[in-house]
Amino acid sequence: MSVTKKAVIYLTLFIAFCGWSSIYLSWGGWLSKPSFFIGFFLFCLCVYYYRRITSGEMTNVVNWTLISAFFSIIPAFGDWHASFHSYFYGYIATYYGLFFYYLLRIWKVSPNALMKIVTVFCFIWVAIEIGQQFTYPEYWFLGRQNEWNIVENRMGLWRFYIWGIDFVMLAFAFYAGKAFSSEQYSKFNILYSIIFVAGILCYCSRKHIVAVVIVIAYAILTMESKYKWRIRISCLVVMAILFYSFYDDYLAMSVEADDLQGSGEDFIRYLAARYFIMDFSSSPLYPIFGTGWGSLTLGNKLEYCKHVLQFYVSDVGIIGYYSTVGIVGVSAIIFYIYKFVRNWKYIDLGYKMFFIMKIALIVFDFWMCWAIGIIAYGTFLYLLDENIKENKLIKKKL
Repeated sequence: MSVTKKAVIYLTLFIAFCGWSSIYLSWGGWLSKPSFFIGFFLFCLCVYYYRRITSGEMTNVVNWTLISAFFSIIPAFGDWHASFHSYFYGYIATYYGLFFYYLLRIWKVSPNALMKIVTVFCFIWVAIEIGQQFTYPEYWFLGRQNEWNIVENRMGLWRFYIWGIDFVMLAFAFYAGKAFSSEQYSKFNILYSIIFVAGILCYCSRKHIVAVVIVIAYAILTMESKYKWRIRISCLVVMAILFYSFYDDYLAMSVEADDLQGSGEDFIRYLAARYFIMDFSSSPLYPIFGTGWGSLTLGNKLEYCKHVLQFYVSDVGIIGYYSTVGIVGVSAIIFYIYKFVRNWKYIDLGYKMFFIMKIALIVFDFWMCWAIGIIAYGTFLYLLDENIKENKLIKKKL
């Protein structure tokens, strides 16, 4: 891979990670100017080199995702009186991760080379999450800013909410999948998996912790490596230590979160989901195409939902995505799930683990609700393309 290509990939991921949430850069995870500028750059590259875009198993998923989302321009103009400039800004700043997918296909980037770059970014993410636990109250990276600039304490840990958890989950699944399925016992795969699990634990999200436990259990039960009992025992020991160390704090965190939400966090999410399905807009276009982006009126209504009703569109997972792009946009996600399941036998364990984790979170922390999730998704789809192609060739030779 040339230096120029590496530079573009590094710059794109640096912006996607919001500079690892540096408080000096103040890049947010939603519609930031750097996201638009890199998105517009990637968009122009894709348009210029569009004849070089090769087709993979998931290319039609990406095509339909972009097309179906663009239909939301109809209610954005008709119902919310958005301008084309503001809509285009929101569209590009949100979906630049899928243009990144096209660029990877144009350049035919090696999956291993790509994952090495992703791994570097994820190691830095983990170092920030864990390192600032020891430097607090001094810190330099914070993903969730508020008017009081307070860092939340969960499970005895400080929650800095560093942007990039989707990529860390991908890196964990990639190396854990290798550790669980490889015929050769690799200490590095085990070590990398443990490092990324530690980072996810320090992220202090109950949902993500449960998702990780689910896929580890799945991998332990389905693994076929000749070292399976050694790996199973190692995983059980590590999980037992974590369970013993953090179970009481986990319960306390759950009780505290429920208390803060009044009638319980899950109930608040239910009310928010019901509101965004039934009551957010009375337009007949809303259930079909959503709301789109780029309207001051829409922005004010979302702020009202957030500050008065305590309803966050990003907290209701795929329903929040439905609110933005309608059932037409959601159909692209159904298409993706169908394509993944159809190719299940050609997909390596690590990618299955990532798929299961993200599906487990689909009603809570949906990857399509923010740009960082979408670029991790685009990266994953490219890796998936190459993995399916490779495994189909292997099976054809047998």
